[in-house]
Amino acid sequence: MPGLPPSYNRSTGWRLRFNWGVTRRANSVWPNEHGIYHTLEQKLIWVENFYSRRDLPPRYQICPAAQPAGLDQILIDRGYIYDAPTQVQIASITTLIDLAGVAPEFRITIADSFDERWLAFYCEAEAVSATAAGARQSILQRIAPNTAYALLEIDDQPACLGLGVYERDWIGIFSMATHPAFRRRGAATALLHRLAQWGQFLGVANAYLQVMESNILARRLYERIGFKSLYKYYYREGPQKSAELAKQ
Repeated sequence: MPGLPPSYNRSTGWRLRFNWGVTRRANSVWPNEHGIYHTLEQKLIWVENFYSRRDLPPRYQICPAAQPAGLDQILIDRGYIYDAPTQVQIASITTLIDLAGVAPEFRITIADSFDERWLAFYCEAEAVSATAAGARQSILQRIAPNTAYALLEIDDQPACLGLGVYERDWIGIFSMATHPAFRRRGAATALLHRLAQWGQFLGVANAYLQVMESNILARRLYERIGFKSLYKYYYREGPQKSAELAKQ
């Protein structure tokens, strides 16, 4: 990473994530470890220079595990603003299967590797630009654990999708999206039921997902089928410096 010492990951503890500006999570600092070989001020400057060189604002993902203690207040004092509060929610697989149902007219297919048709529909449903689609594809193709690209069809038309990722007795559920033309027909509930079945087949006990607090409809759905909030994270975003200043 330009501007950072070679021992960065070992000595500073923070991870600086970059993916061409697509998604906050993939373009933010994960500050959940704290090394002892560099001052906090050095690290804050490295972060700001790292993102400035990539024409992005510096951004931190803040959760209860953020280190060092007091980091959030330090960022506030530097002018960083609060953004995108998000809940991390969990549920047992058996609860999901019990509370979510499947409508018989829905056809659900699961691919166990990256699926271009799945991505094309996701971009259509979420109005993702062609440039952002390429960056999202690179994220998906870097996922190492087992995956389930689930696609639900209504009347032979793609209607809803989601992604399951299996690791360490958990499945993570990501990229849930329903096309506007097929909302309020139970498609998302049915698809979540199918992903829970996939997890059950693998012997998984629990599932988790992340939902923005502003997404009231999604939160109501997840609560209805058994998800409960475990903790919250949010972002602190700072003012963007010019790339030229970052080089000085």
